[in-house]
Amino acid sequence: MNVLTDKFPTKTMIDGEIYEFNTDFRTCLNIILAYESKDLNEYEKPEVMLMLLYKEIPKNTEMARKKALLFLDCGEVEKSSSSSSSGGSSRVYSFTKDSKYIYSAIKQTHGIDLENIEYFHWWKFVYLFLDLNKESFFSQMLYLRTQKQKNKLSKEEQELWIKLNDILELEQDNNYTEEEQEQIDKFNKLFKEGENSEG
Repeated sequence: MNVLTDKFPTKTMIDGEIYEFNTDFRTCLNIILAYESKDLNEYEKPEVMLMLLYKEIPKNTEMARKKALLFLDCGEVEKSSSSSSSGGSSRVYSFTKDSKYIYSAIKQTHGIDLENIEYFHWWKFVYLFLDLNKESFFSQMLYLRTQKQKNKLSKEEQELWIKLNDILELEQDNNYTEEEQEQIDKFNKLFKEGENSEG
């Protein structure tokens, strides 16, 4: 699919039947927030995803989950295991903790006030999210978190980290099961690849 020439998807086919998605960015963010939540168990999270994303849940729930994840990943097919993420330690943002900074970064970069938008396709939101101004506070947070993971914080950056520790430190994901962490990493995959391509 070419997003410059094709319309963003709103449905999928499973076992010869068409199923419509709830494609608004808020719906999809609520799914990701469910995966970030420690109040839901490993069985409840996929159920939340199916209930929120599909207007009518397909009978073939296994295929429905695969199609849901493909939609949430903006049609990106997972690459080989050698290019997969290295687990929770590589995580550099949280839609839960960083929500206000993401909101302001999108407004600062693209001039879009998400609060005033009635409907916004998930893929549009993701593509805006992938192209945020490097001067925004959120982008600076991501830079510092990435540098810390690489043990490359300068002395000044280390001092800044200590000063802003409450904002910059992400909770450890040790309470997630392997499957839950895999799904969270999958949701975060697109951004991480964008970060890596910037060097």
